[in-house]
Amino acid sequence: MADDLDQYIDSYSKQRWKVFVLLLMVGTPGIFNAIQISSYVFLVDKPSYWCDIPDLKSAGWSDRMIINVSTPHQKYSSNKIEECSYYNQNYSIFAKNGYNWSMNNLESADSKPCQYYSYSNRESVVTEWNLVCDKVSMKSNVHATMAFGKFVGGLIFGSISDVYGRKFAFNLAAFIYMFSGPFAALIDSYVLFLIARFLIGVAGSGIYESSYTILTELTSGETRTLLCLLMNMSYPIGYVLLSIIAYYVRPWRTLLLVLSLPIFGLLIQCWFLPESPKWLMSQGRKKQAWLEMTKLVPTAVHANINNEVDQDKVEISKIKMFNEKCMEILSAYTSLFSTPDLSIKTVISLFCGLSCGLSYYVIALNGDNITADRYIYVASNGVVEGVSYALTVPLFLYVGRKKAVSSFFFASGLLQLALLAIPLEKANILLCVTLIGKFFVSASFSAIILYVSELYPTTIRNTGIGILLTFSQIGSIIAPYIVELLGAKAWYIPSTVCGTLGIFVSSLVLMLPETKKTVLPNTLEDMKNTNSAKLSNCFKF
Repeated sequence: MADDLDQYIDSYSKQRWKVFVLLLMVGTPGIFNAIQISSYVFLVDKPSYWCDIPDLKSAGWSDRMIINVSTPHQKYSSNKIEECSYYNQNYSIFAKNGYNWSMNNLESADSKPCQYYSYSNRESVVTEWNLVCDKVSMKSNVHATMAFGKFVGGLIFGSISDVYGRKFAFNLAAFIYMFSGPFAALIDSYVLFLIARFLIGVAGSGIYESSYTILTELTSGETRTLLCLLMNMSYPIGYVLLSIIAYYVRPWRTLLLVLSLPIFGLLIQCWFLPESPKWLMSQGRKKQAWLEMTKLVPTAVHANINNEVDQDKVEISKIKMFNEKCMEILSAYTSLFSTPDLSIKTVISLFCGLSCGLSYYVIALNGDNITADRYIYVASNGVVEGVSYALTVPLFLYVGRKKAVSSFFFASGLLQLALLAIPLEKANILLCVTLIGKFFVSASFSAIILYVSELYPTTIRNTGIGILLTFSQIGSIIAPYIVELLGAKAWYIPSTVCGTLGIFVSSLVLMLPETKKTVLPNTLEDMKNTNSAKLSNCFKF
């Protein structure tokens, strides 16, 4: 019966306009994901700042006058002020006697930390909650909470999708998205803002996983390879759109609202996106599987469905006890380690996800450390990523998965380590090498998801993709702290960490079997007929 279903999926894959519409529906959420995750760069834009002196401000002094009498300069650069401290003076006397008198009567004084701050502009999250100086790590939390949300979303939505259905998971994630996006733009509390960002991450991860799996299971052969790679083109489109919108909309609340309101367009997908017939079949819901297939391929109504379908106990018993569902979710995760072969594949997948997530977001967030204009940098990242996805398509169609993925990881790692040999003053060269590294990181991110989806059977495929994306979010969570804290110590530390990890992962991928032109396994039993992951595979290409 499953073989008959595969024949109609092959037929559906050949109907170009239908699969193009499917690609548009599953690809659109990627635009929102890219916009939301990369909006961090603009939301936390750090303007020039210095200690504010209320007594002098109320006396009508200008910012420059306040800086001249209250702010010390850095020891190693007389042109730069100490942004986080000011002289411990009696400023009420200064305010009373005026600026000229104060400049002529300045005395040496100790410095102390700022109590209040003034900013060159107040258009970012940084100025909203004073995320500077001793609160600088709180700025990284803005990205880390969303990344943690994507981590949790990948952890739970993979199993929700495998147990309750791909479309159910998509719709649930879409409604969380539609609520949390605008909510983040309207609230005044820093803690509630982080909670909203967390929910955006949960929804983004869930909606991407379920839509990607629907696309994987509704297509076959070269069509599946082509569409799954093209689906990721939504991310570079999102980056370019974000740069354009952020350039013209500067206040962070207005920007976030403008970026979030289009998410309500996902209601179209919630209504029209089909359920995966392969998932329905794997659940024993054969009648529903064929009904869903008939909507996509009308001739499927003539398929030979025997009476076994009507007597199917799974179809009759649609409502299961909650504890049974929990056991199914737990079983989906334990199945990833149920055999030595699956355990090796899963561990390698986890390292791939961690490397991709860390490198991807370190490069995306590292613009300031290589002195690049943030609008040009984000847009350039989008363009390079789009080119990488486009060039990955022919490579995946004509070259094996294993060779391509391993090469991508190795090249990205090598290029990131190459930054060590480039002086910081060579900003243009640094930018070019970084963007070439981003090319291979993006290619590896796109390729590894498709590769992993072909390593697992239908019953746990979404869980496998989910745990891959979950570990990629661990890298995403770590990335802003590496950029902000370690990057402040030495600009090359973030790229060195990512480069070393990338080269290590490229060697692990060689242990995996080739999946090009193979039939996707449907059950764990089918895995016995597929090639295993083993050390000897390193010498097979």
